[in-house]
Amino acid sequence: MIVNNGLTVSFRPQAAAVFTSRVQGVADEGGGKPEPLQDLNGRVVGSPESRYGLSTRTLQLLKQYDVRNMSGRDLYALTEILAANDEMDGETAAVIRADIENKGWKGSGAVNALDVFSKRRDDEVAGVKAGEVSPRFANYAIKGYERTQQTLEKLAALHDALQNEDDVQSATADGMSQAKDLLSLNRWARSAEQAEAKGEAPVLDRETAESISRAMRRAGMELPPASPDLEDGAWARQALQAYRTWQFRHPGDKLEIDLKPADEADKKVFKEPAKPSAEAVGEQLPQQAPAGTAKKAAEALAGQQAQYGMSLSMLQLIKGADIASLSVEQVKQYSQLLRTGGVLSEDDAESLLPLTQRGMVDPMSYYKRDLSWLADMKAKGLTPQYATAGGMADLANVEGRVRNDQQGQGVLERLQALHQALQGDDRVKTAATDSLGQAGDQAAFERWAHVEQQGARNAEAAEPEFRSQKDVDGIFRILNRLGVELTPMQGDSSASQRLGQAWKDYQNWRSSHPGEGPAVGRAPARGIDAYA
Repeated sequence: MIVNNGLTVSFRPQAAAVFTSRVQGVADEGGGKPEPLQDLNGRVVGSPESRYGLSTRTLQLLKQYDVRNMSGRDLYALTEILAANDEMDGETAAVIRADIENKGWKGSGAVNALDVFSKRRDDEVAGVKAGEVSPRFANYAIKGYERTQQTLEKLAALHDALQNEDDVQSATADGMSQAKDLLSLNRWARSAEQAEAKGEAPVLDRETAESISRAMRRAGMELPPASPDLEDGAWARQALQAYRTWQFRHPGDKLEIDLKPADEADKKVFKEPAKPSAEAVGEQLPQQAPAGTAKKAAEALAGQQAQYGMSLSMLQLIKGADIASLSVEQVKQYSQLLRTGGVLSEDDAESLLPLTQRGMVDPMSYYKRDLSWLADMKAKGLTPQYATAGGMADLANVEGRVRNDQQGQGVLERLQALHQALQGDDRVKTAATDSLGQAGDQAAFERWAHVEQQGARNAEAAEPEFRSQKDVDGIFRILNRLGVELTPMQGDSSASQRLGQAWKDYQNWRSSHPGEGPAVGRAPARGIDAYA
C-alpha cells in the first residue's frame, strides 16, 4: 500500500519520491524485521512526518512558533524555509514576504498574522463594496489574501496539534534564525560548488557571509571572521573549504537546529490535575431537575428555535445588542458573530465592510448619509470622488456603491427590528452586562471545544483552536464562570499548551458535573431576511 498524505491548502504538493515497493509484514532477505510501510515521500506511514506531510525540521519549528504570536522577521524566515522545502506555495510565500517588507513589520515584535491578513483582505473587499475599485481589478489581490489566510490558519492549526505530539521535539526560541542560517549555508554551498566547477570564484554578499558564519561556527567549523572585502572571493574559498572539511570528518551527518530537551518541554506545561475523590464528586454533583421540568425546558427551547430559525445563543446576542448603540468596532465583532452563527450571509456581512473598515461613527446613519450624498452628486451631474494617498479620485463603480449602501442599510435595519421584537419575548434571556462580549467568549469556547473533541492529528483535518489572544481570554473566562478548577502553570507556557491542559481540566469537571456547561446546539439558521 502506498499512502500520500500532505497539506492541501496553499501548500505545494510535494513531489513523490522514488518508491521501492515493500510488502507490509514481509521480512527482508536477511531474515530480519519487516521494513516499515512508507508513503510516496519515503516517510514511515503513521509517523508525524507522514501524517502532516512535512519534514522533521519543519514540524520542530511549527511546534515552537505560532503565527498568531510571531515577529515579522521570524514569519519572513518561516515562509522562505517552507517555500525552499517545497512545503508552501511559492506565490503565497511571496505575498507574505512582500507584505512584511513593504508594510514595514519585518523588524516588529510579535504580531498576529491571522489578524494582519484578515484586515488586508477586508480592506480590499471594502474598497470594492464602496465602489472605489472594480471587482475585476481587485479580484487578484482578494484571492491572494484569502489563500494567505487559509495557509496561516493551517499553520496555526498545526502548531496547536503538534503540542500533543510527543514524537516531535520543539525547536528552541532561536530555532527559526538557526534554520534560516542553515538554509543560507546550503544554498550558498551549492552555488559555490557550481561556480568552482565552472572555474569561477565563489562569491557572496555581506548578509549571506554573516549568516553562514553563524551556522558554521555553531557546528564547530574553523573559520576566520569575514573580511571587509568579500569581492575577491578569498574568504568564500576558505568557507567552502571549511565546510568540505566538516563533511569529510562527519560522513552522513547533517547540520541541525537546536531542540528543547524533553525535560525542559515538560516544564512549560501544566501538571496533570489530581482526580477528585469519589466523596468530592458526590458533593459537587448538582441537583438534577425533575424529568418533567427538563422536558418542558427542552420543548420551550425547541419552540424558540423553530419560531426564529436561530440558535438560542444567536437570539440572546441579538436581544442583548442594540446595533444603534454599538461602536463601529463592536459592529464588526457583532457582524462576524452573526455570520458564524448563520444569521447573516457572507454577502450581507461584507456589505458592512465599508462601515467597519473605515472607522466611522453612528453606524445607523452611515449609509443613509452616503446615499444622500450620492443622490446629491448625481443631481448636480458630478462624479463622486474619494480620498487616496495621491489625492482625490473618481469612484470606479458608483452604481455598485449605491447597491451596497442600500443592502448594508437594510441589514442594519432588519437587525434592529429583530432586536426590538425580541424585547417582548420573555423566553429569550440575555446577559446582565456585556452581552456582545459574552457572546464572543461563547463562540470562542465552542470553537475550541469542537477542535479539541475532534483531536485531529493530520494536516487535512487540523483546525486552529483559537484566532487571537482575545479568544484565549474568553475561553478562560467561560471556564472560570463554570467553576472549572484549572491546574496551576509551571514555567512560561504558550497559549496552545495552556488550552491543552485546560481541556483536560474541563473534562474532569464535566465528569463530576454531568449535564452542565455552555450550550453548543445550533438550530438551522433562517437568517434575518425572514424579518425584513
